[in-house]
Amino acid sequence: TGLLALVALLLGAFVYFYEIEGETARESARESEKRLFAGLDAASIASLELTTTDGIPARFARPEGAWRVIAPVEDSGDAAALDAIASALAQLVRAGTVQSSPGDLDQFGLGAQARIVRFEAEGAPHSLRIGRSTPVGGNVYVAVDDSDEVAFVEGFRLNAFRHDLTELRDRRIAALDAAALATLAIAWPDAGATTRVELERDASDVWRIRAPIEARADQQTVRELISNLEYLQATQFVDERTPEIEAALSETALELSWTERAASEGGAQAGAEPARSLRIAGLEGGARIVERGGRLYRLAPERLEDFVRRRDAYRDRQLVELAPGALAKIELAFADGASVAWTRGESGWSAADRAIDADAVSGLADQLATLRSEQIVADGMGERELASVGLAPPAVKIVLSTADAAGEPIGLELGRLDPERGLFARRTGQTEVHALA
Repeated sequence: TGLLALVALLLGAFVYFYEIEGETARESARESEKRLFAGLDAASIASLELTTTDGIPARFARPEGAWRVIAPVEDSGDAAALDAIASALAQLVRAGTVQSSPGDLDQFGLGAQARIVRFEAEGAPHSLRIGRSTPVGGNVYVAVDDSDEVAFVEGFRLNAFRHDLTELRDRRIAALDAAALATLAIAWPDAGATTRVELERDASDVWRIRAPIEARADQQTVRELISNLEYLQATQFVDERTPEIEAALSETALELSWTERAASEGGAQAGAEPARSLRIAGLEGGARIVERGGRLYRLAPERLEDFVRRRDAYRDRQLVELAPGALAKIELAFADGASVAWTRGESGWSAADRAIDADAVSGLADQLATLRSEQIVADGMGERELASVGLAPPAVKIVLSTADAAGEPIGLELGRLDPERGLFARRTGQTEVHALA
């Protein structure tokens, strides 16, 4: 029995380590043997040269780890697209080979008409010739370096090489580090003048308005502004200034400028880097022209609408900002004397003197916990003005209390509903009058 147990144990170990675990290694080895460029590491590819799908011979290099376009223009390269090409070269495996006579490559499209991808890895030059499709099977003939051996690969593995020059250039216009932003300014023409809002991030990472007033900024609006700037992408590049381009540049639709905190050697943020800026100009050929650092780009015209061009929108419009589930009590007092109070317990929301729809109260609590206005109507109003908007006296007074005994209750006052402007409201103790949606 002991011998049989030992045999069973050895057999089990053989099945596990050789048949199961070993199969993965053997499959990897077989895959490696089928690679066109055996032992090639995508990260070792230092330069690329190919003809793009729009027929332009182009060269790319990454001298310090970042891809750049070397020809026909000098520019930053699209890291994702060029990394995909490098990865495709390293992982390209043959699906099979065909018999061919030395020097007879034209019948496979691998002669003078072949598309050639040249690259350098670890100081050694290599090339991939791409020919025509095979008669059946969806494969494509290829040849490596100066070899006359004709192989074929699955056609989808060559998709990474099918890009025009624009797609291989870095189309990000701003190319900023959102986390490192220290200041941000936006300006736009308004009624013959220029409106400018200057923003600054304080030590607590809270954005504040620095000009035209000193106030807390609306954090959501600023986050959206940064996101739209960070992901602003060109549809095309403008490499030649024509009279039409110059005419578009004479107009200004929007200007953005920013500074980033400079990182110290220890990783902490210190100081600030030089200011950067971009300008969205007029229309040319159905696109907006953008000027950034001496370069010109074409931008889809609708992208201009992504940037809020209303000064009051950058003011803090968050009337209440509590964590989910923080509310423990809601009290409402109406102008006619009626009132109601809801409290939240372990079983949910309830009222002491009446049956309620707990789900409806829960939904109301969620809205009140993160109440945000559409706009600030006025920084302050006199009694007559407050009466005209239904806030003197208010139509409804709301008191919000949290479970935290140390937290002060939050008071809200609701006024008249204007069909065009919204529901007038203000926070108790503050002078700003808001309009809710």
